[in-house]
Amino acid sequence: MRAWGLTDIGMVREVNQDTFRMEYDMETGRGMFLVCDGMGGAAAGEVASGLAADAFLQSMDNCWKERFDAVNLKKRLLESYDQVNEVVFDASRANPDYAGMGTTMVAVVCGDGQALVGNVGDSRAYFLDETGMRQITEDHSLVTELMKRGDLTPYQASRHPSRNVITRAMGADATVQCDTFTETVKQENFILLCSDGLIREVTEPEIYYEIFQADHPETACARLMEMAKNRGGHDNITMVLIGF
Repeated sequence: MRAWGLTDIGMVREVNQDTFRMEYDMETGRGMFLVCDGMGGAAAGEVASGLAADAFLQSMDNCWKERFDAVNLKKRLLESYDQVNEVVFDASRANPDYAGMGTTMVAVVCGDGQALVGNVGDSRAYFLDETGMRQITEDHSLVTELMKRGDLTPYQASRHPSRNVITRAMGADATVQCDTFTETVKQENFILLCSDGLIREVTEPEIYYEIFQADHPETACARLMEMAKNRGGHDNITMVLIGF
């Protein structure tokens, strides 16, 4: 296992409210990774994403180093999401400058040929192999709800004025509901975690092409970042690419 992570403020925002974390062991093929996209006025979004990332690592501790037990790991993951939500929610209530802050959080724990993904918000996890690219997570967003109801096409959703509105966030409420997904992974597979700043500038076919055609995954990440910024970089851009 190898992993590569990049984050950038983009070309428009004054603060980078995205955060990513990576902890892994190349020899055992076990690891834990996450991407958070914070929201809130002034520096509140940056605080929210940083708090969430650090609280998640602390809550999960070193469980990623242990044998992959899907049942117990899912329980631990959900408990950690609850604890992180409480940390961010309490911080938002304790300081008027942080009122209303929150963050997305997509995380994955990998080991023994399996990957457990947790998600709240519209940051994404993708699975990639030689056959193509597939979104693992489902966006918790207004436009996703409208598409599920048949009120919007994917094309309309990508251009909808409320496409940035999310329906779940860490710290937005006293409780949170986390979605979980399990994937089987093998050699030459990839999992990509990313904030919406990447997806809104670079298409999924382009992402797939860059990752599988590049001489090295690190080169692919750099190229994707360059593409996102050259197309406007309207939001912070963050990605974590995990190669098996």
